[in-house]
Amino acid sequence: MLIPLVFQMKYKNLVFDFDGVLAESNEIRFNGFRRLFQEFPLPQVDELVAYAKANGGGSRYEKIRDFFQEVRGEPITEERVQVLAAQFSDLVRQEVVDAEPVKGSVEFLKQNVSRFNFALVSGSDQTELRGVCHERGIGHYFKRILGSPVKKKDNIARLLEDLGWKTKETVYIGDSNNDLEASLANRIDFIGRDSGLVEWACTEVPGIPDLSELEDMLART
Repeated sequence: MLIPLVFQMKYKNLVFDFDGVLAESNEIRFNGFRRLFQEFPLPQVDELVAYAKANGGGSRYEKIRDFFQEVRGEPITEERVQVLAAQFSDLVRQEVVDAEPVKGSVEFLKQNVSRFNFALVSGSDQTELRGVCHERGIGHYFKRILGSPVKKKDNIARLLEDLGWKTKETVYIGDSNNDLEASLANRIDFIGRDSGLVEWACTEVPGIPDLSELEDMLART
């Protein structure tokens, strides 16, 4: 499909989230927290997972801190946060590498890499994320791959500044309210992928079921 000229003029830069946008890996992450905290009371773990699903997009570091400080009401040292984050990575990394791609995602990247600038901004650990993308064979498509512990909104701001991307020419494709908030904080457009975290049809946000419809959505927004 040929991309309309107006589409080429509006968006030059596409920023993608990873989990739930490029890979069907959200449930892998949620189950990883269940396994990480399996020694703790199930209702507390359920509360954390429910919070993670409702908010989405946050880093494992934030979720680990929230589990102890907010759910359990006890302090946690930064050293223990780092240890648990490393254990979480060990639990889920290979499953994320092997996760099914979101329908249309690989095809879109392949077919459009010469037309647009691509970047990846995720709540996943940055070092892990870069390795996962390399192993999935998609790392070379992106000008930058940025992740936690830096927050998404700050990574997007850094991306725009470092690469000189104009906000009006940039759109973020995410699947969570956290992603939407990061785009709003940087005054860039947003498209929501329906991964199950948010019903975009019930909002004013343009939504797509998967990335096979991304090109058409970009042409309409």
